[in-house]
Amino acid sequence: MAPRRLVLAAALAGAAGPAAAQAEWRPDRPVRLLLGFPPGGSADALARRLAEPLGRLLGQPVVVENRPGAGGNIAMEALAKAQPDGHTVGLGPIGPHAINPALLGAKMPYDAARDFSPILRLVDQPNVLLAHLDSPAEPAALLAWMRANPEEPYGSPGVGTSNHFTGALLSRALGLRLQHVPYRGGAAGLADLMGGRVRLYVDNLAGSLALLREGRFRAVAVSTAARSRSAPNVPTFAEIGVPGVKVSSWQGLFGPAGLPEPALRRWNAVANEVLRDADVAAWLAENAAEPVGGTAEGFSAFLASERARWAAAVRDTGITLD
Repeated sequence: MAPRRLVLAAALAGAAGPAAAQAEWRPDRPVRLLLGFPPGGSADALARRLAEPLGRLLGQPVVVENRPGAGGNIAMEALAKAQPDGHTVGLGPIGPHAINPALLGAKMPYDAARDFSPILRLVDQPNVLLAHLDSPAEPAALLAWMRANPEEPYGSPGVGTSNHFTGALLSRALGLRLQHVPYRGGAAGLADLMGGRVRLYVDNLAGSLALLREGRFRAVAVSTAARSRSAPNVPTFAEIGVPGVKVSSWQGLFGPAGLPEPALRRWNAVANEVLRDADVAAWLAENAAEPVGGTAEGFSAFLASERARWAAAVRDTGITLD
């Protein structure tokens, strides 16, 4: 009887195979990938590097649609209002999904916890504390200099960014009152750092990597738990004696709330596959992005913890958008 049962099981598996294949969701037209930042930046580069292999695996082009403004909120608001049919997804960073809800509260144009279908945490990216070349070269000496100048200005790409919070957490951990100088994006701030108009600046490592490699300023520490493969000689904040400064400027893939389960599973599967691609992995390593991957459920749990964490950080630092 055992052989007969094996034959029957094989027959049933064969019959189920085509049905399972037919049930696999696939887009029937080009897909939009919404992005809350302008062309030319590190987020745009990431979106465009992922779009081609995603489209190849899905069988339809993935078109990056830049909708910059409001710290990423404009693009995510458009995503929240899109039809949940799998043909519109968004590249969503830490700001509009964790920091902005804590800062804006009821003023948010969407509910970060309810208006999206989290698909996958794509990458972690470190922020980095940068210093003017005239500053002390050794981290211990620089921290001593900061303690001697407790109200020293530091720049960041804008109020309420993860870069701003990285500096605020550093200031709080050292018992200082470092003064935040917000810029409209990274280019102007990095120019002022090189010119000596500010001596400290917190940027996303990907945005400052090219100039850092040219020796235009000094990297003090990265904000992630581990060193970046793109800048392996730069220590973490924990390594220089400031363990309380741990910030990952992550990027995730989201759909609108109510994304059907087959579409959600398909997007998760192809995005994980893209992260495992050797060429993509090499590009990420070169551009200060560490692939994460995993399940949609794991990403949802991570988001809940991030929203709670940044709500506490807003309370503790007193940062507002006013």
